[in-house]
Amino acid sequence: MGMKVKDIAKMLDLSPSTVSLVLNNKPGISEATRERVRNAVIDMGYEDLLTQETEEKKTILFVVYRKHGAAAGGSSYFSQLFSEIIEGVEYQTRAKGYNLMISYIDANNFKQEAARIKGESVEGILLLATEMEESQIEAFLNIPLPIVVLDNYIERKQYDCVTMNNELGVYEAISHFAACGHREIGYLHVVCNANNFVERYFGFQRAMEKLGMTVKKENILEIATEGGDEVYKELKRLLGRMEHLPTAFFADNDILAICAMRVLREMGAQVPEDVSIIGFDNMALSEMLDPPLTTIQIPRRKMGMAAVNAIIEKISDESAGSLKTEVATSLIVRHSVRQLE
Repeated sequence: MGMKVKDIAKMLDLSPSTVSLVLNNKPGISEATRERVRNAVIDMGYEDLLTQETEEKKTILFVVYRKHGAAAGGSSYFSQLFSEIIEGVEYQTRAKGYNLMISYIDANNFKQEAARIKGESVEGILLLATEMEESQIEAFLNIPLPIVVLDNYIERKQYDCVTMNNELGVYEAISHFAACGHREIGYLHVVCNANNFVERYFGFQRAMEKLGMTVKKENILEIATEGGDEVYKELKRLLGRMEHLPTAFFADNDILAICAMRVLREMGAQVPEDVSIIGFDNMALSEMLDPPLTTIQIPRRKMGMAAVNAIIEKISDESAGSLKTEVATSLIVRHSVRQLE
């Protein structure tokens, strides 16, 4: 009668599941325990129970698109957000026992990279497409490999993706304003940029309608700059020409909110005494402002982990159909919103 897993486990004072993971060369076991089990099995002459280690781990390719390229440093705003997603992808890939290759691409080389990737020896592709246009995403969807797209979504295309629930985030922000007595709410909107901002625009319109408030065109300020001082200069121009300020502004991201707070202060308006502000992203800096910024938290690390789970499932299941996963947001309440009388 051959040695059974439970017999080995009892002899080594380990759980049968631990022994099984070692025998099948699965992750999640310390090297010391793994070596102990392997040595015991070999000493007893049951080497045939061990899965051969010559079997190579499967590899996932993680393609990170940065509009302005790694050489230029990319957008500092997006770089901060990307790092959290990348961390989640790296962690979950290791936990699932896969190898990870990371490829950084930009607007100048995405076509060449899409063609090159067709020849890569990988099981699947994760595509971080926050700043990508539809035609660029489509170039990767044509690659004959399982693919999951992160942080972007094309309505008319069917593919697996993991995104954030932008509309929920905006609704949480506007609802908080309403609960604090604000009825005239302005909007600082990013244009000509990522799809997330488009979704937030329509989310703002719907949230205002659902909560019975009127959207005033003159209170929507559109900013088309990439970041840095240009955002500050544009906001200074737009806010400076307003004849009447609303009691509150929702901003498409924390960068806009932070710049708006600076401009308003220079104009003699205090936050939140005169104007309340809510941002979106919960960047590290938002907590250190004066006052600390109320904002929307996005669990980006969880997005990265969810994307890894999705691509592994797609690799192992070739059935038709696609799945869109939306990660929920949450409101982080600080001190940039005033309770009106």
